[in-house]
Amino acid sequence: MATIRDVAKLAGVGIGTVSRVISGNGSVSQKTLDKVSDAMAALNFKPNTSAQSLSSKRYNTIGLWGTKSSGEMSRATLTKIERELQPFDVSLITTDGESNSPNQPNAARQSIDNLINKGCDGLIIWGSDIQDFDLLQLEKEFPNIVLLNHKAESLLEKSFAFDHYQAGYIAGQYLADNGHKDIAYITGWFDTTDANERHHGFFDALNDNNLSIHKNLIYRGDYTFKKGFEGANYLLNQEPSFTALFCANDQSAMSAISALSSKGVNIPDDVSVLGYDNMNIASYTNPPLTTINVPDQKMAVSAVRKLINLCYGASLEVDYDFGIELIERKSVIRLNNDKN
Repeated sequence: MATIRDVAKLAGVGIGTVSRVISGNGSVSQKTLDKVSDAMAALNFKPNTSAQSLSSKRYNTIGLWGTKSSGEMSRATLTKIERELQPFDVSLITTDGESNSPNQPNAARQSIDNLINKGCDGLIIWGSDIQDFDLLQLEKEFPNIVLLNHKAESLLEKSFAFDHYQAGYIAGQYLADNGHKDIAYITGWFDTTDANERHHGFFDALNDNNLSIHKNLIYRGDYTFKKGFEGANYLLNQEPSFTALFCANDQSAMSAISALSSKGVNIPDDVSVLGYDNMNIASYTNPPLTTINVPDQKMAVSAVRKLINLCYGASLEVDYDFGIELIERKSVIRLNNDKN
């Protein structure tokens, strides 16, 4: 006897898509509907009527999908999301999503379908791992999605994102304005849109100030404490020397401060350190970390409110304007003219 998995495989779609065709719960394109219907007919597949009835019910559950490269969502941000859901008696389930790879080109979509099949009324897609074309296709098959920390031009009303290019530019301009010419850089991954935007914004600001970074002073990091610590030690052994270090996130910056301090480098008198994220712990480092504030909680609240409106017919107010703020603490110093 044919199963829903057999139908999905023959039609070339996800199990969740077949389920939506059977239940009529959620829109699918006519092309997809035809493919699924043809597969059901070819396999003589007969939907289970009790399962069909169950699938049309409201699950009172929202799914949160993200991969390792999306970063680590703070407990505070997750709490904000859960508090927005509580008045509607809706629960949150999360998953560690899979990224596409040459060996598994459909891994991301398969892991999303797996989450949908756990019983979700809607999804928060966190990060920029999925190409816009694939997001648009997903939205056609499962309309109740919102994008967090990613802007898709074809899904602007469902996109809640921060201008990482402008934030990166502000970081570079800030170091230039403070008289720093010899700058080092611990990067993050370059496989997400926001990482590339931050990187290009930072370098464009330096270029606009006739500054550049020596190739020896760029260390490829991965946003972890470990790589931040290793990167700072690596950079200390390079020529030329540097007066400022920009780190692509706060974790890298905090561990870099630890590594530099352990080698007798005074922060910020010898080397200024600038972070990116404004983690809660950033104000408790020694010295307190100057950083770019990324409004994760504000974006998350607006994203989940939009999803509540889509799933449950509410009319909650949502915000699409997430301003950039540089948080000045004590880890960056303005150079005197004799240090330039």
